[in-house]
Amino acid sequence: MLADFQQALADITASPAVCQAVRDDATSLRFRYNLTERESQRLLGIARHPGMSAACTVYRMNRLAPLAMNLRGTLHAFGPALRQLIDAYWAEYPRGHAHFYVESQRFAEWLAQRIDHGLEVPETVSATFAPEAAEVRLALRISCTETQSPP
Repeated sequence: MLADFQQALADITASPAVCQAVRDDATSLRFRYNLTERESQRLLGIARHPGMSAACTVYRMNRLAPLAMNLRGTLHAFGPALRQLIDAYWAEYPRGHAHFYVESQRFAEWLAQRIDHGLEVPETVSATFAPEAAEVRLALRISCTETQSPP
């Protein structure tokens, strides 16, 4: 049950939609996780705490940081459409990767597939995306090579 409690807490923090669902209907926890009544009540209290919005924001900023660092021009080129794009990516990949080049590469591959399947993007994306994605691939390759080399 502890593992389910921890997963539920992570899910509530990572997804504003899950957090809101718990706030709206406390029984939703019982359907997704194997929790004791005490664990359910603690999670409900956490979800309903006013500070939870800040926790969700910090989590999302930590997910966005690698993309902003490595694909800055691409993200900027999307302008106001970026939020919907990022939300779609996070819905498909709800858990981030601790290695920021891996996370950036995964997003770049995801975005490339969407573009290949007809996602309409601002013209300025074309000028920035390919070079930035290539830099991410190279940086990831170098990073993986360096971690495998003896000291």
